[in-house]
Order: sequence, then structure tokens, then C-alpha cells
Amino acid sequence: MTHGLETTGPRGAERRVVELLDQHEALTRAELARLAALPVSTVTGATARLLARGILEEAPGHSPARVRGRPATPLRLVRRTSLVGAVAITHRVVRAALVSTDGRLFGRVEEPYDWLQCPDIVAEVARLLATAREKAARSTSVDHIVLGLPFPYQQGAGFSRLEAFAARPAEAPPMSAWLFRDLAPDLTAAFGVPATVDNECNLAALGELAFGAARDRRHVIYLKLVTGMGAGLIVNGQLVHGANGLAGELSHLHVDAAGPMCRCGARGCLGIVASPDQILDAARPMLGADVSIYDVLGLVAQGDPAVRRVLDDLGRLVGQHLAPACVMLNPQMIVVDGTLGPAAAPVIEGLHDGLRRHMPAGAYEALTLTVGKLGGDAELLGAAQVARTRA
Repeated sequence: MTHGLETTGPRGAERRVVELLDQHEALTRAELARLAALPVSTVTGATARLLARGILEEAPGHSPARVRGRPATPLRLVRRTSLVGAVAITHRVVRAALVSTDGRLFGRVEEPYDWLQCPDIVAEVARLLATAREKAARSTSVDHIVLGLPFPYQQGAGFSRLEAFAARPAEAPPMSAWLFRDLAPDLTAAFGVPATVDNECNLAALGELAFGAARDRRHVIYLKLVTGMGAGLIVNGQLVHGANGLAGELSHLHVDAAGPMCRCGARGCLGIVASPDQILDAARPMLGADVSIYDVLGLVAQGDPAVRRVLDDLGRLVGQHLAPACVMLNPQMIVVDGTLGPAAAPVIEGLHDGLRRHMPAGAYEALTLTVGKLGGDAELLGAAQVARTRA
């Protein structure tokens, strides 16, 4: 690490100071002079210039050495952490933040959002990140842009061709022509840094793997249920996209041959049979015609037994149809979307029952089910992991 420093003449001392501080957490000027075999006056001049240019800083919290009865302040390198401009669009909200690759969020933004009415996604990403930067009071540039979208996304192509209207773009929502192209080059051109676009469930899976409930695990399924339906698959520590971005499309598992038509062209897909609307239909006789999915989640927190039963049934249905995939993949852990809060408990109870009834005992017993730890930050922190692995 040279930080662009000269290697000869008076600046050579700067290089030696940086090299030493790269090897040690913090050193005083006297310690630097001794280790560098340079006069203290030379090191003092070098460190003064490095402090002025923001390459060094005083090290708070370190026990200073004493020279002739006075404390000597240790110095350390300012280690710049890369920042990611992260935007995650779900079916109901959009979240954005500046995210450090070590998992810190700055200027988090969240607002209701309808992506089908967005005419220019690149302009929206720029708007959201500008708001995040202003909120964070940081003018620092970002090193990577990561965009999460609430539909299957094929790397290098755009909206995966699963959806029925995707094969016929003229039938797509008129505001959303951007769906049918690779967005990464557009984002790179707009921001001047590398860009990655992926499904939001995939990002959430990476977030929980790197910073949340699935840390230190290698084989994980992340499930988003109730406020959307999808999955992110982690196999041997790596995110699985599949041949055209459809890996983890939980909502299109075929579960009912006589069920309603799905937009993919098949009947009885899980996302139709167990959609939020279906959940609400089951709850309305007990809770009223105007109940929303957020009312349902709130009633769980109040201990409403009827609502818990609805969510338990949902978990059981999903578990039953997820079991074959669990036999094939043999995951260590299933992480359920942490934004569910108290509603995750009955869903997990139902999942346990559905999986236990339809899996070999050995595979089921090796499996841990848990709720995500990151809540609505999972996708944003997954963006940090994307940038970290592609740096």
C-alpha cells in the first residue's frame, strides 16, 4: 500500500511511515522513527504532511506511550472503506442507502413505490441515492451501484422471460420499457462506476449470509412470504441464479392443477394459491372486508389466534411444496424474511410441519429454520456483499 506516495527524496519517509502503519494498528512518532531507522524530526515532518492530506489520523482509544512524562499520541492509517449505492425495490416499497462493505448504512431512505409506473429506472436510482447522500450528509462518491428488483432478472439481459407478457413486450405496462434490457451498462454510464442488477430476494439472501442469521452457513434458502413471494438460493456459499435468472422463483412452483391462471401461463402456481390476496380472503370473514395484509401482520403481534392460523396454514402449504427442493439441495438453514416480525413465528411453525411431513428424516433434522435478523435492511446489506465479492 503506497497511497500514491513518492519513493525517493523527502517523500520517501512518507512511504516508509505508511508501510509501517499498514503493518501495525497504531504507532507513535518515536516508535515510527525507531522502526524506520529515521531521525525523529524527519518522521515528524512526514507524519505532519500525511495528517494534513488525510492519509493518517490520531488513534483514539489507544493507550499512548509516554516520552519524558508526556503522552505521545499514536497515529494510524485512514483506511477508506468502499461505499455502495444500494437501491432495493420490493413489491410495495423502495429502500435506498449508502452502504459500506463492512455493513454500515448511511442515509437510509424508504418510501412507498410502484415500479410498474416508473418510466426511467436509472433516473429513479439517481434520485434515491441523491436523497440518501443528502440525508447522510456525505459527499463521498460510491464505488459500486447495486439495484435490486422484485422480479426474476437475467444477468446481461433484463426481465427474465418467465412472465407471459415478457415474451410480448407490447403487452407490458407502457411505463416500463426499461424492463427488457440489461440495466447494468446504463447505470455504469450514469454513475461512472461498476453496477450490478439482481433480484431483491437474491440480495436479501446475500445480506443474511454475510451479516445476519445465516452467517457461517454454506447452504441456505432465504424465503420471502406474505408481502411478496420468492426465494434466494445459496449453495456452497454461492448465490445460484440458474440458466436464465429463474432459480428461487418460489411463486411459480406448480401446486394445483385446477387452480387459477398465473401470469406465467400455468395454472395453480404457489404465488397465486398462497398470495397476499388469498391470505386476506381467508381472513376477511373473521376480520372484515377492508382488512389489509399489514392489518394481518399487526393482529399477529396482538396474539389473534385466527390470524395465526391463517399464517400457519400458509407456512404448511409452502413447506409441503418446498420439501422436494430441500431434498435436492439439502440446505443447512431456511431463513424467513425478517420484515414479518412476530408474524414469522406462525409461518415457521407451519413450515416445520409441512417440511417434516414431506422430507426424509435425515434431511429434515439437518435443517434449521429461523427468522432473518436484518429486517428491511437485508437487501441493502446484500448489495454490500455483492460489491465486496466483485471488487
